[in-house]
Amino acid sequence: MEAHVRPLRADAARNRARVLDAARSAFAEAGLDVGVEEIARRAGVGKGTLYRRFPTKEALVCAIFEDILLEFERVSADALEGNEPGQSFVAFLNTCAVMQAENQGFYDVVSRVGSQVITSEQSARFLAAAGGPLERAQAAGVVRADLEPFDLLQIFRMLGATTREFSGGASVEYWRRYLSLLLDAMRPAAATALPARQ
Repeated sequence: MEAHVRPLRADAARNRARVLDAARSAFAEAGLDVGVEEIARRAGVGKGTLYRRFPTKEALVCAIFEDILLEFERVSADALEGNEPGQSFVAFLNTCAVMQAENQGFYDVVSRVGSQVITSEQSARFLAAAGGPLERAQAAGVVRADLEPFDLLQIFRMLGATTREFSGGASVEYWRRYLSLLLDAMRPAAATALPARQ
């Protein structure tokens, strides 16, 4: 006898959607360390309602990351369809920097890929999406051949740090300057041998 998954009642489905919307907004503004009390307040539900749908904060983060991951995969797919691999790769990095500048949650997710907060399947998908535009640009000879998708993740982290506001008043637009520096380092003509990744 087959087990049937009972659909959520209409009010439960609405509450779940409100919690996810509130979490997306809170994470975008302040990152993944926002408390569940703040998310429940924004959603207009009690903490008990939130915990019934998402027993742990990690479960909530994974649900939100799935949305971020789908958007990241879409950006990667767009880069793979561009006519010129080098320009498409640059556009991909530009878009990822903008995503980090506009969404603290995305920035935090990038910094935590591979951690216990995100599933191994999600981490693998993130690295695969990052690797597609990189490998296409490498095949075209416009990006150094010794970079790996994991290296690109670290580059995202470095680039993401430059999108944050600093106490000295640095603009989030500073990332454009540092992306240019990183792109110079990724060109084959500028390449020197990299130390092995431990």
